Amino acid sequence: MKKSLSRQFITILLIPILIILATNYYTIAFIRKSQNDSLIRYCATTLDNIEINISTMVRSMKKLSTMFSANNDIQAYLLDDNRDTHNLPRQAVFDLVELSKSYIPDLVDVVLWDKYSPTSIINYISADMEGFLIENFNDSEKNTESYFEFYVTPKTEEPFLIYFSTVSVTSFSENFRKPLGNIAIICKTNTLDKLVNSTSDMHLDIKDAKTGQILYSNTAKDAPSPPSETELYKVVHDVTATNLSIVGTVYTGQLHLFRDIQSGPLTLLAVLSFIYIIYIAFAVQHFIIRPIYRLNDEIEDLDYENENPQIQTSLKNEIGSIASHVNSLLAKISSLNQRNIASQARLYEMELNKNQTQLYAYQSQINPHFLYNMLQCMRGISLMHGIPEVAQICTNMAGLFRYSIKGDFLVNLEDELNIIDKYLYMIRIRFQDRITYQLDINENTRQCKIPKMILQPLVENSIFHGLESIDENGRILIRTFRDQSGLFITIHDNGIGFDDRKLDEIKQLLNEDISNGISAAFQEAPGLGIRNIHNKIRLYEGNEYGVRIESSPRDTNVTLYLNAKQE
Repeated sequence: MKKSLSRQFITILLIPILIILATNYYTIAFIRKSQNDSLIRYCATTLDNIEINISTMVRSMKKLSTMFSANNDIQAYLLDDNRDTHNLPRQAVFDLVELSKSYIPDLVDVVLWDKYSPTSIINYISADMEGFLIENFNDSEKNTESYFEFYVTPKTEEPFLIYFSTVSVTSFSENFRKPLGNIAIICKTNTLDKLVNSTSDMHLDIKDAKTGQILYSNTAKDAPSPPSETELYKVVHDVTATNLSIVGTVYTGQLHLFRDIQSGPLTLLAVLSFIYIIYIAFAVQHFIIRPIYRLNDEIEDLDYENENPQIQTSLKNEIGSIASHVNSLLAKISSLNQRNIASQARLYEMELNKNQTQLYAYQSQINPHFLYNMLQCMRGISLMHGIPEVAQICTNMAGLFRYSIKGDFLVNLEDELNIIDKYLYMIRIRFQDRITYQLDINENTRQCKIPKMILQPLVENSIFHGLESIDENGRILIRTFRDQSGLFITIHDNGIGFDDRKLDEIKQLLNEDISNGISAAFQEAPGLGIRNIHNKIRLYEGNEYGVRIESSPRDTNVTLYLNAKQE
């Protein structure tokens, strides 16, 4: 088959390309010189602006350190050596903290060092950062001076700017200028990232002069560096009072020749380009797009009911070749469909046999409505004979039974807690008040959606595996709360708890993979009910959610961690 589509397209492009190249030859030299000068000025101005922003941030951190160091409550806290009463009055510095956040939007934390331990005023910093701070605070060569350090988190590689300074007594007394400890002002450097990535016309790096590490760059880490011979202009600024250096580099490949239209040649180039685009559009439409549309129409009009559908085309180029390949695929699909129909017939027969077996199993089960009606009958008889406790138990049993077999898979937490309340009422009657319970429910959790019947089995475990073995004062506490990460439901009991071996076994089971199903031997392992609920939550909510267990004698906590979705 003759394939002439590529030759046609090359012929169409050749003439206008030659005209454009001839015109560009006389304009590129002029534009390049103009843009070289503009980029050099732009590079110098950009580095000056970044240096000004960094210097402003440095001055702000120094002023903030002075404000905290001069605060009487902070000085009193650092001056107090009594470890029993050594607590920072956070309310007293609340206004100062709020002022600091408005003064420096990127402020992360202010950490005090009293020569014994660090104290976070605003947030709780990570363990890695705390270790870095303690190392600097304990450095006898540094802790008597003020200096800046950059810290890069090991996991996220996020850089932080930290200002270390000493704190001394400022009030006129016998302790005047007595060193009390140190202070560290920790700030994010997102502003620097925005400044660096605000331009793509030059290569910008902000480096840590001590380590040589690049903290921010507007070039991807895995991007190859431009060849050294293409470097057009490079300048380095060292930021005063910090260990930062700003490196700006302009490469010849970053010149944009058509950015500024300043002369007649550029206008002519634009007109010629417009004519060229129109010509290309017409040619592509006539020789490429229209035949493709025809091929598409042929495919859409195929009669798939026919045993052997085919595309009719007279084209002898690549489009005709595509049609021929499609015809070959249609023939293969038709053959595969015949085999698939035969396979589906066999699967259908197997499914019928399976459904028939399940039908026999269902017919052998007790009708759930029969049990529900019998409970209602028992309730009526109990009321007739003046036994309200039995009547209430029947009502609770009927409600719990109906709840478990009807309704959606997802329910409101409030509905699940109502069923737990009914169940615990029956437990209290059975154990004659030997077991009591309490619900501590946060109002903003009541409408959260959770899988049905995940609390009752856990409450039942607490009673019959933990509280039944103690003689008196058995207690169950159910607490709920939510935060930004999700919904937490905790079931606490003061029963006998798990021994260490069984607790380790259950925790190991909760971490096992269930993608290949549960073996018969595993179904006899301890904690199967807890693991089923754990897997039920993971299958619906995600692998990061599930059940967590902590246990010791007289103190067992089973916590459900779920997504906090609401209606």
